[in-house]
Amino acid sequence: MFSFGRKKKINQDDESIKEIEKVVHKLAQDGNGRIRIVDLEAALQRIDEDNRSKPERKKQVRKFLTSLKPKGDRIDGEKFLQIMLERQKQLKLSFEEIDLNKDGVVDPVELAKAFSRLKIVLKKKDLMKIIEVLDRDKDFNITFSEWQTYFRFAPSTELEASLRSWRRGVQLDTINEQQMPNSYTEKERENGFYARHFIAGALSGMVSRTVTAPLDRLKIYMQAMGKKKLLTTASTLYGEGGGGVKGIRSFWRGNGIAVFKMTPEMALRQGIFETFRELRGDYDEIIVSPVTNKELFGLGCLSGFIAQTCIYPLEVLKTQAAMRTTGQYSSIMDLIRKLYRSEGWKVFYRGYFANSLGVFPAAGIDFALYEYLRRVYREKVTSLEEPSILTLTMISNVSALAAMYASYPLYLIRTRQQYQIVPENMFEMMGRIWRIDGWRGFYFGSLPNLVKVLPASTVAYLTFDYFSSLFDIDE
Repeated sequence: MFSFGRKKKINQDDESIKEIEKVVHKLAQDGNGRIRIVDLEAALQRIDEDNRSKPERKKQVRKFLTSLKPKGDRIDGEKFLQIMLERQKQLKLSFEEIDLNKDGVVDPVELAKAFSRLKIVLKKKDLMKIIEVLDRDKDFNITFSEWQTYFRFAPSTELEASLRSWRRGVQLDTINEQQMPNSYTEKERENGFYARHFIAGALSGMVSRTVTAPLDRLKIYMQAMGKKKLLTTASTLYGEGGGGVKGIRSFWRGNGIAVFKMTPEMALRQGIFETFRELRGDYDEIIVSPVTNKELFGLGCLSGFIAQTCIYPLEVLKTQAAMRTTGQYSSIMDLIRKLYRSEGWKVFYRGYFANSLGVFPAAGIDFALYEYLRRVYREKVTSLEEPSILTLTMISNVSALAAMYASYPLYLIRTRQQYQIVPENMFEMMGRIWRIDGWRGFYFGSLPNLVKVLPASTVAYLTFDYFSSLFDIDE
């Protein structure tokens, strides 16, 4: 029978490690100490049975074993035990970071201060729910055994990454670009997490936008021209593009500028958001962070408004590029020159007022509904575990769609003003649309936006998941 030697002595009182050691010994039946991944995964899920919901438990154990990068379908039992021992040591260090009075347990005040030090917004009722999840014996004190049991298969054993699991996840840009910026700590910036997270989000957004670019061009064309039928508009654009391969390629007009503007806009939003957040005031080590969700929403709206103002000329260029006919402009520079000659610099801010009015209700509904749905999902489905990126993307899409339909008339007017040859003010345009098409006229082009939700969110999720793995991001 194969015998496992260990370089480190296991504390005999540590039931968690002893339990895993029994599993490894039981599975090592081939004499060389190697065990099948599928058997180990099933066994680990069973010992974690009382700790979290079945789908979440299954996903976490599977991701943990995948992160070990085993060769083939088996893993070395001794190596696995050494990994678990090292994780125990790291979890102990993170636990001791929170245990300020060094009495061997973490109470609610100590846990709250840990969140506050990381500048994580946390309400008192949410703090108590987190305590309930971790505190298995319900005495309102978290022992190291309870802490280790909960986090033993987590993506990271570091304190910051553990607490981050309760933070708001990324919202991928798939519909209307009104998502709130994420909040990052100094340590996340220093260790490169922010940069990797930002790049993964930007790349996934670019891929998603490119895949759904034809629907985006259809939306812009129907908004600008007042077209009612999706298939008729698609046929018109295909024919104008020259038919065949050229006709198909014409559906991607304007996508280059749309992709190009994403990165600077995201960077501006994040940078301005963090700057305002710091100017708002220092963080005190109190139980509840002084920055409220309302304040975060206000800062998010303000940062989005300023960022949109800075990159707005690119929005005008995107619309003009999407609406151009074959051979109308020889290049982007030619487009810029001809637009500038028509009205001067003012042409690059056509529709700015309507766009600015649309930002705040869109962002407000998006943010409020997103936070509400995410909170309900965490309370009713995952027992306070943060939803997966896929679930967050679906929630984001629902909230973004609600925001889109609330502010869509203003964005339609913006698009028409960006494209129109003879300038017309917002109120004149609203009156003309109402007289000709009624209330339906304010929603021309909304169908392509609705149709693109599923493919956009699916592609964004898959690519973000891929880049997250590539850049070694702990979700």
